Amino acid sequence: MSETSPPRRGQHVKSLSRSTLVMRVLADKPMRPADLSRELDKPWATIYRAVRVLTDEGMLQRDPDTGEYSIGPAMWAMATSYIRDHPVLGVGLGHLEQVLPHVPGLLKVTERSGLNAVTLFAEQNPQAAAVTRIREQYRLPLHCASFGLVLLAHAPEAFVEDYLSRPLPAISPRTITDPSALRLRLTEVREQGSAASRAELQDDNGSLSVPIRRKDGGVVAALTSVLPLSVFDDAAGHADQLKMLTSTGTRISEALGWRGAYG
Repeated sequence: MSETSPPRRGQHVKSLSRSTLVMRVLADKPMRPADLSRELDKPWATIYRAVRVLTDEGMLQRDPDTGEYSIGPAMWAMATSYIRDHPVLGVGLGHLEQVLPHVPGLLKVTERSGLNAVTLFAEQNPQAAAVTRIREQYRLPLHCASFGLVLLAHAPEAFVEDYLSRPLPAISPRTITDPSALRLRLTEVREQGSAASRAELQDDNGSLSVPIRRKDGGVVAALTSVLPLSVFDDAAGHADQLKMLTSTGTRISEALGWRGAYG
């Protein structure tokens, strides 16, 4: 190929794949190019070129004080389109707004993306005591917390088996990482129609989650209340929150075309 010949298709695909990988890693944690090179086991010069191009296009941004790169404004602009056009939020926002004043904590919606549970919506009831949030709570491995368990429990069987064959990191001492124990827990979640996790992400709260279903009955998202332990550990308060979540999850599912509640 001469110096003036256009790059081959394979080169474009390889460059795009590398750029996508860079953005995925930086979405988890801002890094310098040298750190990113070690993380991806790629030459520094290769990573630096990719980072500079992505920064010039607004997909990444550089912190001048630390030299670290993170997700940039152009990426966020595209992500807002995904949220704007998301079917669950399109039919569900009105229901979420109605129920939020009755949640003594945080209301959230998550979906499965690859091996993670990713937050689509998270709102704190302004009249309730603020729930502590952590950065990682917006994208967690599927075996962590009640919302991840709901999403994993209702994933295709082949996906679940592949997931359980992988090393399972412990987000906290309460995270189930034994595949056999986790398989039993997922069966319980399917049978009960909900999941609960106590003090797994923060010591002062717990969460309850129920599925949101699409027209064919598959689970498209999880609806979650993150509650202070004073409510989570109170039998009546726990039951009331679960009943409200289940009712709201059913209404959103019905708006998506699901009719399972009627047999």
